[in-house]
Amino acid sequence: MLNELWLLVSGLLLFVGLLASDGLLLIVGSLVIVVWAVVRLWDRYGFRAVTHTRSIANHRAFIGDSFDYTVTLSNDKVLPLIWVDIQDSFPGGLGLPGGVLRGSGLEDNRQHTISTSLLPYQRASWSYTLECRERGYHRIGPVRIRSGDIFGFTAGEARFEAVDHVLVYPRALDLEHVLFPPEHPFGVARGRRPLYHDPNRVMGQRDYRPDDPLKHIDWKATARSGQLQTRVFEPAVSMNMLIAVNGSTSDYVWQGSNRRLFERAITAAASAAGLADRRGYSFGLISNAVASYSGKWLNVPVGGASKQMTLVLEGLAMAAPYVAASLIDVFQAERESLPAGSSVLLITSVITDSLPDSIADIRSRGFQVSILYSGDGSPPSTLADAPVVSVARELDAADSPETASGPPPEPGRRKQ
Repeated sequence: MLNELWLLVSGLLLFVGLLASDGLLLIVGSLVIVVWAVVRLWDRYGFRAVTHTRSIANHRAFIGDSFDYTVTLSNDKVLPLIWVDIQDSFPGGLGLPGGVLRGSGLEDNRQHTISTSLLPYQRASWSYTLECRERGYHRIGPVRIRSGDIFGFTAGEARFEAVDHVLVYPRALDLEHVLFPPEHPFGVARGRRPLYHDPNRVMGQRDYRPDDPLKHIDWKATARSGQLQTRVFEPAVSMNMLIAVNGSTSDYVWQGSNRRLFERAITAAASAAGLADRRGYSFGLISNAVASYSGKWLNVPVGGASKQMTLVLEGLAMAAPYVAASLIDVFQAERESLPAGSSVLLITSVITDSLPDSIADIRSRGFQVSILYSGDGSPPSTLADAPVVSVARELDAADSPETASGPPPEPGRRKQ
């Protein structure tokens, strides 16, 4: 409506200027038409051929890692962008030193803001160091770009829906001396997985080692890869362990979730998985905590593949501090995929009123249960006849500012 009014005013000025032979009115009328044309031109083509991209060096990392992060804005047309505001949604679990992060007071609603201008066919890039400060599935984007004409009469915005993500794995502590003392809660031999294999059940191949028997060499796989490959057989005897994480930090859902206690349970679960991986166990993960952006509970079936640790860490990284169901309901739903005779390592940060009944139910189905307590204070030594081991001291030490801890071992490296 305003544009049409301008055009009408400029027409009247030109008409009066022609009738009165007034040069000033003609100039003013012409300028109004020029301004109107520029505004309409920018309004129609301002965001044409404008592209926004992000470049992230890594999409998976551990807490404390940092890597390169680059934002690029291109204007591939003749029409310049006199001013541009880039507002990109940025998660609270990532740090961006040197970047302008604005928000409404809520950490998860921050905006990475960049103000600039672009000449015709110009490309601008901004380089930062991205810091992984918290575990989680962190989404960057979508981005909103605002700009306006040279006179400041109109402004518009464009939205780019492309979303990038960074998956930050949880910390993993060394719990060897806690979970496997001379008399440990698992009730099995302390030695690693026995070196007895079933030659009729091939699990995969790996690179040949000097101590491998020649009869185990897979010549077809060797021909394909160009390197000597050895068959890997399933063990005749193995240890199956299910890590069950209690995502509840209170008796009732309406009481909310304690984020600190939840993170302690996730750290304990990652530590237990790392220990099981190093010992060559077959292990899996369930939890009544939901996976971020999915609403489903966590579930990684028990397995002994080389990527099992990566799958469990990814599941724990995705865990959000909300529960989808009770832990016993999740266990019953996933019980069919659990190998018979498996041990269940239940990890919890709180001992709720319903927890003993859940433990008794699991034990009644023939599974051995041990409890790893990651909360505050001292838990009872047993709960529903299941042994309780506390890792509160180790978690407190890891949370202490004076404690320097490096990243955990790279996932996926298993001892054969």
